[in-house]
Amino acid sequence: LALGTGAKRFHVSAVFSAKAKVAMSRFEPGSSIGYEKMHENINVIVYGHLDDPVGQEIDRGRTYLRLHPDRVAMQDATAQMAMLQFISSGLPKVVVPSTIHCDHLIEAQMGGTQDLQRAKVRRD
Repeated sequence: LALGTGAKRFHVSAVFSAKAKVAMSRFEPGSSIGYEKMHENINVIVYGHLDDPVGQEIDRGRTYLRLHPDRVAMQDATAQMAMLQFISSGLPKVVVPSTIHCDHLIEAQMGGTQDLQRAKVRRD
């Protein structure tokens, strides 16, 4: 079952769960996950980047979204491989600005314990 038409077509379970109060964890029963806010953010992000937001049909599980993102953010080794593939393509520049986020700054040399200790010493 789906609600809405065109670009604003939602699966019913997504609409109902957006209003549900779900505890953040069993350790924080009074703190709920903001599904309603998440749902609003996703609408802004996804629908804000549609190629044709008025004319594009969206039917969950059947159609593909035609998106035009402002930026592509990639992470770690996967990003490095993507960049190497792009460099190998011979294209002069990217169509969409791209960034790489690396959060693994421990250099592997001697073994897990020694490398972690060395990384901690260098930070201090």
